[in-house]
Amino acid sequence: MKHARIRAALSLAVNAGILVLTAFIVFGMLFFAERPDDPTVNTRALRYYTTLSNILAALVAVPMSVCAACALIRGVFAVPRWLSLFRFIATSALTLTMMTVLLFLGPVFGFDGMFSGQNFWFHLVNPVLSVFAFLFLEKEADYPAKNPLPGIVQTAVYGAVYVYMVFLLGEGRGGWPDFYGFNFGGFWYLTIAMLLFGNLIFAKLLLFARKRLNSPKKAERG
Repeated sequence: MKHARIRAALSLAVNAGILVLTAFIVFGMLFFAERPDDPTVNTRALRYYTTLSNILAALVAVPMSVCAACALIRGVFAVPRWLSLFRFIATSALTLTMMTVLLFLGPVFGFDGMFSGQNFWFHLVNPVLSVFAFLFLEKEADYPAKNPLPGIVQTAVYGAVYVYMVFLLGEGRGGWPDFYGFNFGGFWYLTIAMLLFGNLIFAKLLLFARKRLNSPKKAERG
């Protein structure tokens, strides 16, 4: 019971941090992106996978904070099956965000820009906090146990929208520019396929690590 309360307290702190950080940064991106006196809402900020994955994590952090608060009172950490699923999806999305920056965007566009300002929080801090909570603090959020496919749903949906807006519609017809630089030599479909495959691998690793870290033998030693 004591250990459950400690984990619950840490989980509450982590989820509250993700929620507050994300709300503060997204508010600034929407309303203070250009000039404080500009009344235009910068909805362009919502077309980035990074922004959307952090918003998803912040939304999941709300019910997770409630579960953690209840665990502090009762001494029993319980997480509903549906929330466990969304926790996994959100963590998987943030993991892909961080790893894409580390392995692709950072080397291509430079790490200084990838980890400065709001990017420091969205590309590194929130993903690390989410993975830490998923692996070490919220073992009760144990669904799915082995199937990593739910962890790529958000990427598949976003990828379909990105392909349509960038490569089918195009910037000249009201679409988006290729702001992620995926269209190397016209082989954007290979880049998308690699991202989905990478996301699947990272999702599987998350499930594997959670299982190993929270196995009965580990629990007995703790």
